[in-house]
Amino acid sequence: MSSPLPRPTRQSATDAAFAFFLVALAVSLFRAADLPALDVGVGGTSLSIGPVDVALLVTAVLAARRLRQGGAVPSAPLVAATSAFAVLIAASAIPNSPDAIAAAGKLAELAVLPVAVVAFVDTRRRFDLLGTFLVGFCGVATAWGVVEFVADSGKRQGSFMGEHDLAALATMALVLGLANLFAHERRPPAIALAGLAVGGLGVVIGASLASVLGLYLATATLIGLAAARGRLRRRAVVAALVTCAAVTAATYGIRSADLGFLQAWFGPPPETPGQYAASWSQRLIFVYIGGRVFLDNPVLGTGWEGELPPADYAQYLPDARQRFSDQPLHYFPQEDETLIPQQTYDQVLFELGLVGAALFALLAALAVRHALVAARRPPPGAPWAEQAFLPLAWLASLAGALAGAALFGGSPLAALFWLSLGVAGAGAALARREAAA
Repeated sequence: MSSPLPRPTRQSATDAAFAFFLVALAVSLFRAADLPALDVGVGGTSLSIGPVDVALLVTAVLAARRLRQGGAVPSAPLVAATSAFAVLIAASAIPNSPDAIAAAGKLAELAVLPVAVVAFVDTRRRFDLLGTFLVGFCGVATAWGVVEFVADSGKRQGSFMGEHDLAALATMALVLGLANLFAHERRPPAIALAGLAVGGLGVVIGASLASVLGLYLATATLIGLAAARGRLRRRAVVAALVTCAAVTAATYGIRSADLGFLQAWFGPPPETPGQYAASWSQRLIFVYIGGRVFLDNPVLGTGWEGELPPADYAQYLPDARQRFSDQPLHYFPQEDETLIPQQTYDQVLFELGLVGAALFALLAALAVRHALVAARRPPPGAPWAEQAFLPLAWLASLAGALAGAALFGGSPLAALFWLSLGVAGAGAALARREAAA
């Protein structure tokens, strides 16, 4: 027997709790290191308490209160899985240093965001406001980045977010615009055009190759969903492919020097060792070291530490230098420095082991399942039909972004990770409620 559908709370689209949630989300999309904080000494380490911590605490209280009013928790399996993953991150850090516990806590607290999304985004109007907010925030960040881009002679920029963070957010804004092209035959609304403009520009100046991959995945998802919904139209497909080509070309113009592997594949043999070394070469080195750490800690990993201390990885450096002897020495982490994970997938594997990887995979599967449920509503041609495309397409773009950056508390990308999970849950709850009406 299926669980009862949550009752809509029937609040206005802009009630105070929902508005505060958007404020908390906005604060979470700034780097915590750039915000004011109060340092408190706890257990031999300094714990920074800043606006994000306070905003998330208040949001958690408001979300819990809203969920009690609504009855059953919307998309309960996904909410439970996100909470379990957050608990695992926090609990796994306990045997490590106080700094590791603080880092894990900063990441785990962001799990308030998916709970808040399913609690507050319980109408199509609120879903629309959330998308509008993301495009607006992306517009501000992109404008800031453009100024820096011009002042810095055309080099990639991160605005006030960071390169990977800006590119990930911009991809979501761009996907919102593309989703409108697939969902509606009429001219896209102003917010969709804004998403196309600021999203495309933000992806380019952030110049994250992982987010370009995310754009490809999201575009393929949009095309697949449009075909399944009977809305596959040539104009939308061509516009999406042209957008991908334009973003790729512009990003390549900025990052061509970092694509040494293409020169190694298609260019002449290197004249000197490491001639084609680039950032992706360094990522392979880090993946190798992380893989060795995992093989020695396969079940539970090292426990969440954010940045790995030398004690966890330094023993593998000689083998790494021998295995990648053609790479410059500065591409390798130093024995007396922490190793900063470069992508989420191997970070989860070597810091949380097979247990964490299995929970992460379950979380991904549940999110995709809920996003597919969300894709059933609204029906083609109905108002807000683009919302059927967004949960799965945003998850697809996130899958690419996570291949280029790891998860850290206080990073905008981590907030977008948790947010995307909540959007999948909220979209599914809306679809179920509408189907039952």
